[in-house]
Amino acid sequence: MSYKTYIAMFVLSGLGAFWLTPLAAWLAHRYGAIDLPGPRKLHARPMPRMGGVAVYLGFLLPWAGLYILHNLITDEFQNSEKQFLSLVLGATAMLTLGVYDDIKGANALKKLLAQSFIAVGMWLAHFRITALQNPWGHAIDLGWVGLPITVLWIVGITNAINLLDGIDGLVTGVTAFMAIALAIINAIGGHVVVALLTVSLAGACFGFLPYNHSPARIFLGDSGSLTIGLVLACVGIASFFQDSHHAASPLISVPLILLGLPVFDTCRVMFKRWRRGVSIFQADKGHVHHRLLELGFNHRQAAWFLYAIAIITGSFSIALVLVGTHRQLPFTLLFCFLSLAAGFVWKRWARSQDGGNRHSDEPTPEDRPR
Repeated sequence: MSYKTYIAMFVLSGLGAFWLTPLAAWLAHRYGAIDLPGPRKLHARPMPRMGGVAVYLGFLLPWAGLYILHNLITDEFQNSEKQFLSLVLGATAMLTLGVYDDIKGANALKKLLAQSFIAVGMWLAHFRITALQNPWGHAIDLGWVGLPITVLWIVGITNAINLLDGIDGLVTGVTAFMAIALAIINAIGGHVVVALLTVSLAGACFGFLPYNHSPARIFLGDSGSLTIGLVLACVGIASFFQDSHHAASPLISVPLILLGLPVFDTCRVMFKRWRRGVSIFQADKGHVHHRLLELGFNHRQAAWFLYAIAIITGSFSIALVLVGTHRQLPFTLLFCFLSLAAGFVWKRWARSQDGGNRHSDEPTPEDRPR
């Protein structure tokens, strides 16, 4: 039965990441990939930051079994083997970039250039945005414009996941829930191999989470957040954009809603930096998780609050796929309206909390000992 293969992939990837995390921590100490406390940091002691190695290896581990087993799913996998190996190669390149950054450090421009080269490589490997579904008519063929849009998508999603990685367990938990939603969407559409990719990613993230959830014993590091971002971006392309006849979304509403938390957070922060006249790559404490900590949430509460947001956006994305392409537009508009209303209520509540904090002698989260 196919569901047994899905469960086996999820469990094996989770166990693999869980068992390999102590090895990743040892490697981080061995090669100096240590995150030291500092003014912008939310931890008070040195932390190993190459957890992405464990997530990457855990993600790959169960795929070896597909070369041994023989069923309908393994037959489907063999038909898509070249695309899978291309994704593994791209993920390995992004992991290498992340490990280098974790150990040596790399400036934003160099990382952006390297990510762009990897994204072009993924386009050459046929992870391409070739068309956008039009809810009022035929799909829009992008032609040569597909290349820059594909690169922008891959680099943008990769960095959005990377920038979200600010508190214990946030990226691994949010990614796991988004990956589960993607797995369900692809299972509904009959995209078996893509569904298996997302199941394995979700399992690897859940396997790493016990070590990474607050209080964390190891950080994901750029080795993890960049690799996860690339896999999510490429799986998103395979899920929504490669087959215009079966594309699940009017324009790109479904993938943008599904990935709404990291995308919205990144766009909001970069827009605020631009308005202040500073570099959009300049690090600050303007991300949504920093805001939650300022409002009095602890790390666990902030992480679970954002997990809930990821579950909501994932569930709504699944619902959009189930209602059918030509009926998605009103539901998308409803989601946007509800999001704006929720954002307005959140803003009013946050301002009231700020007012209370200004008249309180309680220390801010940054001042509290950890």
